[in-house]
Parts: sequence; structure tokens; C-alpha cells
Amino acid sequence: MEELKTTGIVVGGEDYGETDKLIRILTPDHGVIVARMRGVKNEKAKLKFAAMPFSFCEYVLMKRGSFFSVKTASQCESLFGVTSSPDKYVIGSVMLETAAASADGTDSATVFIDLLTALKKLIYSGVNSYSLGLNFVYRLLVRGGHIAPGARDSDYNVDMDEQKDLPADRAKSLLKAYLSLFEKKYFIKLKTYASIV
Repeated sequence: MEELKTTGIVVGGEDYGETDKLIRILTPDHGVIVARMRGVKNEKAKLKFAAMPFSFCEYVLMKRGSFFSVKTASQCESLFGVTSSPDKYVIGSVMLETAAASADGTDSATVFIDLLTALKKLIYSGVNSYSLGLNFVYRLLVRGGHIAPGARDSDYNVDMDEQKDLPADRAKSLLKAYLSLFEKKYFIKLKTYASIV
């Protein structure tokens, strides 16, 4: 059995059997890793925190054949402030899902850093959630080579390096347009898209 120590953010997961979960961890060095967490659905599970979306931890994984299992995890920093409001939670979920989809085709370290930075801005900055989500998805599309930065980008608040605040309704409509484009370019159906109403 091979042991792998990596830092990552849980970008999704699903139940596996009665007490286990399969989680998807976005890592800077290995892209998205799917790992099994045994017994985390039990009421007194010690690693329950490390199986939740937005968990930012250092994981020790054991590789058995072609599968990973989580041996231990220790929290690096809490990102659960994203759950403090419905808008932040929805946009944070959009960020997790789009980051996971784009990490396979681009430099996963850059996607990881962008995601961590965006989630911290979502928690701590005063910029509205939809503007942050718009900027994040735009960055993924540009870095993935799916769109080219344009002269009018600053009019739409989608600058690669600077984040300004747009009115929420305007940011929301632009975010929907970029998410629709994201689905087409990455050939996926985003679960979180329908949450943006």
C-alpha cells in the first residue's frame, strides 16, 4: 500500500454504503482525487469534519489498487464561513463544482489557489457573492482557453486580477450566462446552476 500526504479542499462527495462516503478532494499536486472515508456517517465519527464540502485539510491517503482511502486528516483552516448565508453557500457550491470540473484540463495548482482565494474572499470581503462567483467562473474559462479576455471585460467586472462590486442582479445574470457557457465548454451539467434564481 502506498501512502500519499496532500493538502486539499473537498469539492463534493456521495454516500457509499451505510456508513462510508466517497469524497472528491481538489489538490494542488494531483488534481481531483476520489477517496473513500470509512465510517464517517456514524454519529461519533472523528473525521466527519473532513468529509464535508468546503473542508480544507491535510489528508493522508492510502492507495489500495487504484483506489484511495483516507487514513487521517487535519484541518488547515476553516472555510465553513461560506455557509453563513444562502447566497454565499450557493456561490461557494458553484465555485466547488466548477473548480472540480476544470481542474482535470488545466493546471490544478492554479485552480486550487484560485478556489482557496475566492472562498476566502467570499467569507471575509464585502464584495457581493454573485460578483465573486462571476469573476471566479470567468477566470476558469480564460485559464482553460475557452474564452479570450476582451476589451469590455472591465465593464462586466470580470477582470483577471481585480475584483469590483457589481449590483447583485447584474452580477447574477452575467454569472448565469458564464455558467451556461461553462457547461457547453466542459460538456457537463452543473448541479448548482439551478440554485441561482
